[in-house]
Amino acid sequence: MLDLIIRLPGEEISATRLIACELEESTVLLRGFKGQIFAFNQSTSIPQSTFWTGFGLEKFQSIVKTNAASYQEKVSKAVEAIQRHSLNKVVLSRDHFWEGAQASAEQTFKELSERFSDGTVFAFKHPVLGDWMGASPEVLLQKTDHGYQSMSLAGTRLKSAQNISWGSKEQEEQNFVTKEIINKLKEFGGNITTSLQHTQKAGPVEHLLTWVSSDNTSLNEIEALESLHPTPAICGTPTKKAKQMIEELEQYDREMYTGYLALMSTQLHAIVLLRSMKWHSNGIRFFAGGGITKDSVPLNEWKETEYKISALKDSIIPK
Repeated sequence: MLDLIIRLPGEEISATRLIACELEESTVLLRGFKGQIFAFNQSTSIPQSTFWTGFGLEKFQSIVKTNAASYQEKVSKAVEAIQRHSLNKVVLSRDHFWEGAQASAEQTFKELSERFSDGTVFAFKHPVLGDWMGASPEVLLQKTDHGYQSMSLAGTRLKSAQNISWGSKEQEEQNFVTKEIINKLKEFGGNITTSLQHTQKAGPVEHLLTWVSSDNTSLNEIEALESLHPTPAICGTPTKKAKQMIEELEQYDREMYTGYLALMSTQLHAIVLLRSMKWHSNGIRFFAGGGITKDSVPLNEWKETEYKISALKDSIIPK
C-alpha cells in the first residue's frame, strides 16, 4: 500500500491511497535511483489528516556525516577522471541528517507548496520505501496536446534579481543533459524539437531549462521513462561510466532520491524526486547533489549542495 499526497503546479493538494499491482495495470509508478519499479493502482481519496497520521515514525540508525573536506575530495577525484576523458559529467550527491529535528510534517508540506509554487510538491509513505517529502522542479516526462516533453534542467546558482549570464561550466553541464534527452526520445520515433534555453527559478536557487518535445503521440510511456532514467541531470554521461563513479565515490544508498514518481491515471506527469528528505522519528535526512564537469571547483560544488539543503531546512516548520 502507498499513501501519496501531492500538489501539482497550479492545482490543489490531494491525498490518495493506492495498492500494489502489476506494472501493466499501474496508474502510479515509484522508483528509486536504482532497483525495481514499484507499481500501484486503485486510487482512493483519503483525508489529508489521515495521510499525516503516523508519518515519519521509523528511527534512522546509521548517522554518518559527510563533511566539506570529504565531499570536496570526491569532487576532485571526479574532475580528474573527467579531465582524463574517462567521462563527460557525473552527478555526486550526499545526505545530511538533522538529528533531533522537531518538525510538523503537515505544516512543512504546506510551506513547501508556497515556496516552490512552480514545482511539484510531494510526500509519500510506504512500508518498505519509508516516508518521504520533497519539492521537485524537474519533469522527467509528461503528456502534452501534441505528444510528450521532457525537461533538461541543470546548472545551479543562487537566485538573482539581475539578468546575469550563466557561466560556461553551467552551460556545458546543461548541454550534456539536453543532448542525451534528444537522443533518448529519438529512439522512439517522431520529430524532436527543443525550446529556447531560459532560467527557471526553484525556491532560493535557479537553473538552466530547455524543454525537449516529441510529436510521437503513441509513445510507450513506461519504456520511455525507463529509457530516460537516469538522465545526465541526476547521474552523468556516459550513463554507465557515471553510474560506476557514483557507486565508487558516493558510498551511500540514494534510495528514492533522484528516482521518479509517475502519475499515469489521466495524462502522464512524471517527476524526478529532487529536493528530497526522508522523515524519521529521530530527525530528518536531507539529500542534495550537483553536476561535476571538467571545470568544477570543489568548494563551489560543496556550496551548491549546501544551498539546496538549506532551501529545504528553511522550509521546516517546528511543531
